[in-house]
Amino acid sequence: MELCETSKDYELLTQKIYRAILESEGVENIDVQHDVKIKGKSGVEHQIDVFWEYRYAGVSHKILIECKYYSKPVSLIHARNMLGLLNDIPNSQGLIVTTQGFQSGVIDFCGHYEINLKRIRTPQGTDWDGYIQIINVNGELYQNQYLDMKLAFDGKDYDTKKYFDKHGSQISFNVYDSSIEEDGVVSFIGKWLGSKIVANLGELNTPKTEVISPENAFVVLPTQERLKIKNFTVLWELSRQELSISVNAIDFVQAVLEDFRSGDIEYTLNKEHNK
Repeated sequence: MELCETSKDYELLTQKIYRAILESEGVENIDVQHDVKIKGKSGVEHQIDVFWEYRYAGVSHKILIECKYYSKPVSLIHARNMLGLLNDIPNSQGLIVTTQGFQSGVIDFCGHYEINLKRIRTPQGTDWDGYIQIINVNGELYQNQYLDMKLAFDGKDYDTKKYFDKHGSQISFNVYDSSIEEDGVVSFIGKWLGSKIVANLGELNTPKTEVISPENAFVVLPTQERLKIKNFTVLWELSRQELSISVNAIDFVQAVLEDFRSGDIEYTLNKEHNK
């Protein structure tokens, strides 16, 4: 799968990852900015793809991040450019992020000048070596199917009688858009019926009629008006459905941040962060 469509997308993804890292315990977020200009001690303004500033254990850190959304390894000229930025912007650290990797000269150069090299990439199956990546679940799902419902209302209840006096005895509403309130607890129709109807596996796919006569239950209309139930007649049957679910952990990960030298995964950005 494609990690990003453009270089700007890759820069924004990098910003998002480091914002997420700053949410971790012990790190105080000061700032994570995208595409900023910072004036160096020479007086020259430098464009920085991502500027990351945070405080950890009482010490402030400024990271200059250059993002290289390339299809081939990053060359030495970019490492030299980063060193120039660090010399002109005091009290800062350098970090180069790319999709593929770095030429050998870059690795030696950045290792000498303590410039960090990272790779942000799509997740791979090997990231789960030693862990469970795919879970398959097979089974059977039993559930009540409600084939027909009929409601009778309590005309002795003041609010219910008032409602029918206003709207007439023939009213029309979708029972599935309504809820049931019983003893102060509001729940969906299906959940409420499930608490009243006891299914028996020996009666699978056998339609049955159940009459429920609650003492203190109301239909709550979408208008929030409450109609007291006298009885609830339900035609239902217990059904069985074959269940087969496959969950792949790779589908939940948007991007992986790894240290290029060690190959260690430092952070995985879940797709839920991409909202």
